[in-house]
Amino acid sequence: MSQIAFTPLPPLTPHGSEATVRPPSASSARRYRKPTVAVLALALLVGAIAATAVWYRRAHPAASAFRTVPVGLADITQSVTATGTVQPVITSPVGAQVSGIVWKLHADFNSKVKAGEIMVELDPALFQNAVALATAQLAEAEAGLTSAQATALGARVARDRERTLERQSLASTADLDAAEAIFGQSAGLSRGSLAQIALARAQLDHAKLDLEHSIVRAPVTGTVISRNIDIGQAVASTLTAPTLFTIAQDMTKMQVHAAVDEADIGGVRADQEAAFTVDAFGDQSFRAVVWQVRNAPATLSNVVTYDVVLNVDNPEEKLRPGMTANVTILIVHRTRVLAVPNEALRFRPAMVAANGGSSGRPQGAAVYVPQGSLAKRVPIKIGVTDGNMTEVEGLALGRDVIVDVARSANKGGASGGASAHGP
Repeated sequence: MSQIAFTPLPPLTPHGSEATVRPPSASSARRYRKPTVAVLALALLVGAIAATAVWYRRAHPAASAFRTVPVGLADITQSVTATGTVQPVITSPVGAQVSGIVWKLHADFNSKVKAGEIMVELDPALFQNAVALATAQLAEAEAGLTSAQATALGARVARDRERTLERQSLASTADLDAAEAIFGQSAGLSRGSLAQIALARAQLDHAKLDLEHSIVRAPVTGTVISRNIDIGQAVASTLTAPTLFTIAQDMTKMQVHAAVDEADIGGVRADQEAAFTVDAFGDQSFRAVVWQVRNAPATLSNVVTYDVVLNVDNPEEKLRPGMTANVTILIVHRTRVLAVPNEALRFRPAMVAANGGSSGRPQGAAVYVPQGSLAKRVPIKIGVTDGNMTEVEGLALGRDVIVDVARSANKGGASGGASAHGP
């Protein structure tokens, strides 16, 4: 069988003419790709701009005319601060009851003494001489009594004899009267001698007592915190006798006398807890308890203060008399209460929303919350404060309250302003 070969016909053009089919050239391919790349680049640029705008808005929110803080929960401790002085609970001044020259010293600063222990001796010479003189005067008085008694005995015998003779008409009445007078005088002399003896004995006892008082003894057991004399110094006994020593009875129990301002004294009560520091132990806080609030006011430079006495244990005797104490008295402690900064209570705007309050000057405590470009007054009830935060009622947790105007608003003449005055 023979094979027939077929020759393919060329493709027809739309007009039936022959056309040569060629692959597209490189330049034509670039012309087709250029619009697509430009569109993609433009889309990416628009997306980047949009993302940047979103990020900027989130990172830089629209400026507000006010600076605000949210209402939060806080632990608030209300306290009173004052300055005081550390003192022993009981101090006993030691003085001399007689005048003399200091002869011997048996105690010094910080000496531990017991009640009745000798602390100082005055020169005993004058006192011993006074005792000897009083002793001689007593002996003289006793001798005078003996003589007076003998005279009185003789006068009584003579009187009795005259009485017998007068009854026998052997003596006149005048003689009897004379004998009676002599007897009476001798009896009076005897009684006078007895009084002289009592006086001499009293003088002797006084001289002995002065001699005993020339030795000054400790009236109580404690620690000597002050000594104001030296050997050879003259001590004068007067109504305002000088203090030779000062004894603190118990240094393990101390007191702090704090001067509390009249504005703060209203919250201070007995048995309240307190703490204080002293410069000598700046890193240590000492605990104390209010013992007494004294009603005697003290005025210094037109400032009225009251003495508040606090008891403190001093087992290690770190605290010394006279130390300056920086006292903090705990008045009340509140835990996790709604609170705002005190700046919010002091803030007063220049422009207030129309429904922000009644006509005239508003009364009572309040804060202001932002309402557009204005501030709205919200009445509240305040509680305890620690000077930075204040407990409030009438606000929701997290609500923004105004504490100041924004700086940009200040520069541009903002509608708000802060004031330190109360509501």
